[in-house]
Amino acid sequence: MINDLLVFIPQTLCTKQSGYVLGKVVYDTHSDLKKFYIISLHKEGSSELTKCTLDTIGYYSNANNATKKFLDHKHSDWVHITIKHSENGQNEYYLTNIVLNNKNIDLLTTHATIVLYDHQALQETELFESKAASGDHFYELAKLIQNMKDELRIKSKFVCIWETLLIYHIFFYLYPVLWLSKITEKLLPVLKYSSLGLHVYSWLENIKWMLITILHDKSFKLKTGNYALSIVIDIALGIFVLRLLQYYIEDQPSQLLLNNAEKVVETLKDLINWLMGVPAGLKLNHALNNSMGKFFLYHIQLWWTFLTFLKPLLDLAFKILLLFGGLGVTFQISIIADLLALVSFHTYCIYVYAARLFNIQLRGITALFRLFLGKKKNPLRERVDSCQYQTDQLFVGTLSFTILLFLMPTTWVYYTVFTLVR
Repeated sequence: MINDLLVFIPQTLCTKQSGYVLGKVVYDTHSDLKKFYIISLHKEGSSELTKCTLDTIGYYSNANNATKKFLDHKHSDWVHITIKHSENGQNEYYLTNIVLNNKNIDLLTTHATIVLYDHQALQETELFESKAASGDHFYELAKLIQNMKDELRIKSKFVCIWETLLIYHIFFYLYPVLWLSKITEKLLPVLKYSSLGLHVYSWLENIKWMLITILHDKSFKLKTGNYALSIVIDIALGIFVLRLLQYYIEDQPSQLLLNNAEKVVETLKDLINWLMGVPAGLKLNHALNNSMGKFFLYHIQLWWTFLTFLKPLLDLAFKILLLFGGLGVTFQISIIADLLALVSFHTYCIYVYAARLFNIQLRGITALFRLFLGKKKNPLRERVDSCQYQTDQLFVGTLSFTILLFLMPTTWVYYTVFTLVR
């Protein structure tokens, strides 16, 4: 037997005259209670809300013009609400009659809670989650109010013209965005290595979502309006930053990039020359240290020659990048990230070489250490098994272990330094 009720009443109900209340009755199985959502009110005989999908779930009696026609209830669940106007200006609501499943309920054995809500606030809210948990009272109430608003809304001629123009305008942008989105999706295996490429892909996906949502709603909602405003602000900041850079920077962007790249190259050369000596008083292996230093210096010089050779192409590339920069300051940040990666690409290569050599030496020392213990790794069973080694195998293993162990500090220094630089 249901003895708990929740009755949601709009705050403006006290200003209405007596009449039937419209709404929905929902049974909450989780809490074992019935919820009466009262949305609106209409007078008896009025045809104002005949097209509404809401049910007639009760009767409201104003103290000034009370009536007894509520007894003719039109729903299996029915409430009769009365109001008492106090002298201090406060209104008190009472339930004078309750019918549940076509049975009159004793008011003394029923626990009823009346909740007053702001009808206008729930009608305009867009902050509820699209998929709220079951039993969320105000989410259900807001959906009922907004659905009734859509059903009863009579569009003016101006609104119809506005929606038509908006739809045509959205279609004008939607098809190019869909086409570009398909192209970037196919090029994503290549674009994922570039910050600008990933940003272009995500930007097109967000634009596509915004246009489709506006097309579905036929208006700007809270989310789409916020995103459209953020795009406008992003573009405005991007244009402002471009004008600022063009005003203060006289050199061509490609020449500015090469000047900064040259500083990076000279700094790395000085760093490697320092490592080839006695860095921090460490006594490194002279032959390996000299070989690694010359190898890395060769790669740095090769990369600098490559950048110098590409200067004419860099001028064209910067003109294209400036077009993307006009789309917003976020595009400019992505471009800067790619330029930093381009300038320091040789540093990344040196890090990869040092890390790979360090990893090979570490794995070799680990494997040779197992040789001393009479064990070897079994990759098929993914475990370490015992093994009997010959004398010549132990001799070669001992010699190799000693060589790798004494070469390890030199490799470790290069690996540590370029890991920090990266």
